[in-house]
Amino acid sequence: MSSDMNFMHLFFVLPFRVFTSVIKALFHSWLKLRWTPSSKTWLMRLDRTIRSRISHKNSADWVQVNHGGKVLDIWTVKVEGDVQGSVPLVIMHGMGGGANMFLNNIDDLAEQRDVILLDLPGFGLSSRPDLRVKYENGWWVDTSADDVEEFYTEVLEQWFQKLCLDKVILLGHSYGGYLSSVYCLKYPDRVKHLILADPWGFPQRPAAADMRPFMRNKALVLLSKLYGKMNIFTPLRVLGPLGPLVFRSLRSDLGRKFQLYFLDHTVYDYLYACNTYGAPSGEVGFSRVSIPFGWARKPLVERVQAWDSKLDVTFIYGARSWIDSQPGLETKNQRHDNYVDVHIISGAGHHVYADRPKAFNHIVQMIGEAIDESRRPNISHEFEQRHLAMSSLRRRSSCASQAELLNDEAGIRQPRALSAHELAEMVESDSQSSNEEDNVGTSGRVMFSLDDVPAEKEHKTQTVLSGLEELSMRRERKSSFRSQPAAVMKNVKFSTEDNNEGSQRSEFQTD
Repeated sequence: MSSDMNFMHLFFVLPFRVFTSVIKALFHSWLKLRWTPSSKTWLMRLDRTIRSRISHKNSADWVQVNHGGKVLDIWTVKVEGDVQGSVPLVIMHGMGGGANMFLNNIDDLAEQRDVILLDLPGFGLSSRPDLRVKYENGWWVDTSADDVEEFYTEVLEQWFQKLCLDKVILLGHSYGGYLSSVYCLKYPDRVKHLILADPWGFPQRPAAADMRPFMRNKALVLLSKLYGKMNIFTPLRVLGPLGPLVFRSLRSDLGRKFQLYFLDHTVYDYLYACNTYGAPSGEVGFSRVSIPFGWARKPLVERVQAWDSKLDVTFIYGARSWIDSQPGLETKNQRHDNYVDVHIISGAGHHVYADRPKAFNHIVQMIGEAIDESRRPNISHEFEQRHLAMSSLRRRSSCASQAELLNDEAGIRQPRALSAHELAEMVESDSQSSNEEDNVGTSGRVMFSLDDVPAEKEHKTQTVLSGLEELSMRRERKSSFRSQPAAVMKNVKFSTEDNNEGSQRSEFQTD
């Protein structure tokens, strides 16, 4: 009987299973028509392309963690720093982003320490867990904000343990800043310093938010309610093949942020694939912790007092960002006995790390240096001293403009505009040198007669006149170019007087 079963399995069951496996593989790889042109293979290829532009040695792989009896894979990028033994830096991206969004910062930050980046669960190449419902008392019920916060906190703690990271500098941007802050509420001992780059989720929702003028538009209110039932990137998925084109049109600013590395659509395609590949579980989790439009259901400004007293925090905002920096100042007031520092980088928007990477990297590097030396950063005091020095320069008459000072502070060297006194000295010096070259007269004055002269002398007189006119025009051009002609030309005068022999002469003097 057993021989008959083996015969059936060998000649009928096994070929059938092989055949069905081949058909399924062909269907999912070649023959399946995807409405959304995104796949895991494409995203991995884009990830390798972007990481190839990192100068430091780097590697990427999945780190497995367990939650609720399920195994989750967290995509982790490790960048080997130039200095070993320093406190490593862990970076968490924001909503709709990925680890490679910090391409402008990785090499500079890796000069001092190891840099570790990850795709948060529900985003990028990491697993997409179901954050919509949970099983409780025999029923499937909707998740809450507490459930989502607890999920990310426990998963991140397991991830830290798997990587053997005991003490780190934790940097979170936007939604990553929110999750980093929630993590520090429960596990503050693992974080030496918390850096929040334009963090989301801190301010309270204003009581009069619904009284704003645009909220009175019934069509807009209906549209907002309809959109509230969707995920953030659902419209992008609905567009299907037109999605990448529309995404590039709506976020054309992203290309300028990374134009030093890519001039094609690599960055656009990477972000599009991060947000359309797989189930939108990260967006579901965000919808659980937020309320329309963009406010946190449990604002962190109400919970910063629960942070450990030993936790040092630095806020870095963009001056042109839609994120309000006031909660950072409120946090500083609430924790006045603890270290809380707030920096606002001019000319930067919400993606402050990509808009002004040098200024952003400089602040993070100064924090890292202080942590390695077992001291608290003193960045605000150093910046205050620098601003006082720049203020003293602004009071000098030789400083042309605010733009010149900003360029000087940024390391851009440009010719300094001359003051009125320096310009007058230069004109006088030019006058003396011109007179010496012309060698006309012994007293340094240019003389000519208006009487009839012989032909030979007439040619010399015309030469002197033309030289005088050319010298005057050249000095006028210099004065106008220095943008301060009035202060100099009032000291320049022409006088006409008769000499002892009765002939008329013209004298050019410089006081």
